[in-house]
Amino acid sequence: MHLRPSFSVLILAMSTSITAELLSHDSSIDVNNATAFALITFEPVLSAVGPNTFQNQAKLSTATSEVLVRPNVDTLYSKVVIDLSHSDLILSIPEVPNNRFYVAPFYDLYGNNFANVGSVNQSSPGDYLITISRNDEPGIRIFNETDSEYTKYKGVIKFATVYGSIMFRIVVNNNGTDLNAVHAIQAQLNITTIERKEEPLAPLLTPTLLGNGQLSNAALLLPFEFSLTQATETLQLLAQVNAVNPPEDRSDIKQVNDMFSVAGIDDGQYTSPEGLDYDKVSTIIGDQVQSFFANQSNHGFDQNGWFNLLPSLSGDYHTHYLARTCIAWYGYLQLAPSEAEYPTYLDPTVTTASGSLQLAANESYIMNFSGKPPVTGFWSLTAYNSTNYLVPNALDRYSLGDRSNLTYADGTQVYANSTNDGAFSILIQPADQAPSANWTTNWLPAPAGGGEFAVNLRWYGPTPALTNGTYKYPVVTKQGTVY
Repeated sequence: MHLRPSFSVLILAMSTSITAELLSHDSSIDVNNATAFALITFEPVLSAVGPNTFQNQAKLSTATSEVLVRPNVDTLYSKVVIDLSHSDLILSIPEVPNNRFYVAPFYDLYGNNFANVGSVNQSSPGDYLITISRNDEPGIRIFNETDSEYTKYKGVIKFATVYGSIMFRIVVNNNGTDLNAVHAIQAQLNITTIERKEEPLAPLLTPTLLGNGQLSNAALLLPFEFSLTQATETLQLLAQVNAVNPPEDRSDIKQVNDMFSVAGIDDGQYTSPEGLDYDKVSTIIGDQVQSFFANQSNHGFDQNGWFNLLPSLSGDYHTHYLARTCIAWYGYLQLAPSEAEYPTYLDPTVTTASGSLQLAANESYIMNFSGKPPVTGFWSLTAYNSTNYLVPNALDRYSLGDRSNLTYADGTQVYANSTNDGAFSILIQPADQAPSANWTTNWLPAPAGGGEFAVNLRWYGPTPALTNGTYKYPVVTKQGTVY
């Protein structure tokens, strides 16, 4: 997860950094492994609106936006920091007209997307109670007309952690020309507080608690490139909030705290343990992050070079701490698989961490789709440069998908007729090498001059056909530049 300091709300994604196999109270686990486990990502920028207040994105991301990595250019975000330390909350969701796709994902402090309200679940508009889970499991309960609470709330969302976030997403249609319609929906989103009579559960979430934004200096760094100072600040913050922000899987609390203790976190304080070698910590984290995606046993499927992670390693991670770290750094606050899937293509000739594809200045990729991807929401293919930001290009085109003017080989539009479902192709070639006119609408620009980059497919409202092998993923070929 990478954030710029200008991002004006706090998004907390607590991402521990080694595999669950090391989660055992074993004297053979040294302070370096324990510190690697405890090292997490905090990027606090709680400056503009404060907690429990929506901040609405007004414009779609472009190549000049460097707020978060691999942004979605299909939706506008409405972000809110959740602070349940002193009060419960009421989230008010308006009617979303015209079958427009939306999702309100709830994230605990560890970045788990543990509950969702939205189109996929055919959620009702109205008020939803947000509270802390006590002796019950975190998650969501939707009320029906027979429930006594139904007239007051449509459901209740119970957080495992006192602090968390919501990253509301609303799709933008018509090539971005209907922003006003999305703004009207955003304006009706609201959160109000319900004061509790009990003692506060934790300190209020404030910039002072979070180091006044100093940790945001860690932005744009891979986890294994953190400085020792940044790591220490992060661990100090973890020590302050750990007691009231337990893991989602409560049976894991003792093991997690045992590991934290070895790492120097105890009773709200962090003390650098004797024998800590931060170079070794960085190596542990880096090696595990690099190997995670390459390990095919972590893949839910592999088809034509495309792969997706197992559902248990996506969105809601429970005790899969390494998966949480990898997603936090390479895909910001991922949704649970029921809401979205994120297939990635890996060119087998590219072995470095900065990209999954590579082009020379005179090369291109052709992605041959077998037909329209079967989604209940929407889909897109987005290109990112080697630093995981959008690719600058003269067309200001950063993705292609079901709301684009894609055409078949005969020039007819792919989405002009819902009954047509033939094969079509997307061309990816350098932004400074414009193709012939018949390719223009199906051209997704890669970095000018070539080089390494990455692409992400996004299936919003995925159907089983996208993961059970029924739908055939694009066949990708590399060739010379298309003119």
